[in-house]
Amino acid sequence: NILKSEVSTILNVSINYECDKLQNLPLENLPPVLKLAATLLAFTSVFTLPSDQNVVILARCLEDTDIFKYIDTSLLLKKILDVKFELPSCLLETLAIELTRHLKMLTEIEKEIEHFGAKIQESAGNY
Repeated sequence: NILKSEVSTILNVSINYECDKLQNLPLENLPPVLKLAATLLAFTSVFTLPSDQNVVILARCLEDTDIFKYIDTSLLLKKILDVKFELPSCLLETLAIELTRHLKMLTEIEKEIEHFGAKIQESAGNY
C-alpha cells in the first residue's frame, strides 16, 4: 500500500529531478529495492524534465523490474504514452517485454483496451 501511494504521488505531483546522476550506476543489476527507487526517480524525471537521456535511463531501470506488479499497469502506461514527445524505441521495446511478464499486467491493460484502441485509431503520438 505504501508503494501504491508513493507511485500515485509521483504520477500526480511535479517534482523536478534530473536523473543524469543515475546513468553511471549499474541500473540493470541493482538490488530490487534500489532498482525500484531508481525507477521511481527515472519516472519522475521523464514526466517533469523529459530528455532522451532520462528516457534511456528509465528504459534501463525498467529491465527486469517488478514495479508493474504493485501498481495499476494501465494507469502508468497511459501516463507514459501520453507524454508530449516521441518515445524512443528502446523504451517502447522494454515496456512491451516487461508488461507481458505477468497475467495481472495483461488483465489491467485488457480492461482499458478501448482507450488504447481509440488512441491508436487517432494516430496519437506514442500509441
